[in-house]
Amino acid sequence: MRPFLIYLHRYVGLLLAPFLVIVGLTGSALAFYHELDRWLNPSMLTVPIPQTLDQASLFDPFALHERTESQEPRAQIDWFDLTFEPGQAYRLFLLPRIDPTTGKSFEIPYNELYFNPYNGEQTGARTWGEISLAKENIMSFLYRLHYTLAFPKHIAMYGITILGVVALLWFIDSFVGLYLTIPSTKNQPFQFYYFWQRWKPAWKIKPSRFNYDLHRANGLWVWPILLILAWSATAFNLPEAYQPIMSSALGMRDPNALPKLDKPIETPGLDWRAAHRYGQHYIHQDAAQYGFTIEREQSLFLDRQHGAYHYRVKTDQDFGKHGATVAVLDANTGALISLTLPDTDSIGDIIDRWIVWLHTARVFGLPMQVLICMTGLIVAVLSVTGTVIWLKKSKAKTPRAGKKRKSLPSPST
Repeated sequence: MRPFLIYLHRYVGLLLAPFLVIVGLTGSALAFYHELDRWLNPSMLTVPIPQTLDQASLFDPFALHERTESQEPRAQIDWFDLTFEPGQAYRLFLLPRIDPTTGKSFEIPYNELYFNPYNGEQTGARTWGEISLAKENIMSFLYRLHYTLAFPKHIAMYGITILGVVALLWFIDSFVGLYLTIPSTKNQPFQFYYFWQRWKPAWKIKPSRFNYDLHRANGLWVWPILLILAWSATAFNLPEAYQPIMSSALGMRDPNALPKLDKPIETPGLDWRAAHRYGQHYIHQDAAQYGFTIEREQSLFLDRQHGAYHYRVKTDQDFGKHGATVAVLDANTGALISLTLPDTDSIGDIIDRWIVWLHTARVFGLPMQVLICMTGLIVAVLSVTGTVIWLKKSKAKTPRAGKKRKSLPSPST
């Protein structure tokens, strides 16, 4: 069994190595995505905080939404934040509308607009994910490389699927790699002290076998976070495998439980302001029922495929600064479809939310960002050292030319 697992770990690792080098290095940078983006583009992404914060009361995301769509009729906005971070520009993301004459998407000059939330003035515009190393695009390009291998948009799903399969194989191989570090206890009674004495060298790095120990020890020290990254990457890129497992084993809600419409909704019966009022009504109603306090509004999203608005808020029962309480309502009638809040979560919902937060370093602040950044570098190191180990073993197995000639019959024989 063990020889087979060694063979499996070796060649699965070789298959995954180039992909894991890419996602490891890009993931290290993406742990500080917003900080690096603001550092590269301060004039577009940061704004001066006025001396009197009374100006913040002038912020109206609905007015910005309406004004932007009226200025660019070829685009629509399906999601926006209801609040802003002090000193940071407010972002609107544009999607192209469908041209009724051709049935194809309009060409739009940009898909991100930034505004000063204190006075509504535009601070910049750019195209997110454009393949470019210009300072305006480098972080979104790294994200696209990390998530889709930077495949062109019309075949981006292939890149997503490839990395999803890589993530699933990585998740499985993580258990194989862990098992191979554990010393055999065959025909011996288990005693923790003696077991640990035999396993302890696997956690150390000796200069005499630096490359091998670097591969093995690094994998052990960060094994839990590697497992989380691999499984959460499967969630992002291969939901066809992730969702059935999480739903059947842990009761996670199916995000696609709502039936799809025959045709995406273009003009819902409720406008954005009306949907906002309905969402507020349902959330306040449930706050009284479940005993939570609303701390801040988060966002409003129109799911055109399913004909529903999603109104998200942060409550005192939500961990961290990112809200997990969501009211989903019918986009035409305003009827409440579902409510997601911590009291109604299953174990699967909680695990799903946490692995996403950990993968994207959205909890525990700077320490978590540093950990994810360092782990991304370790993923690349594991891939390189594993490849070097294989090359050395392959070279050692190859007989030298001189020895090979001695083993052959002499031509004169």
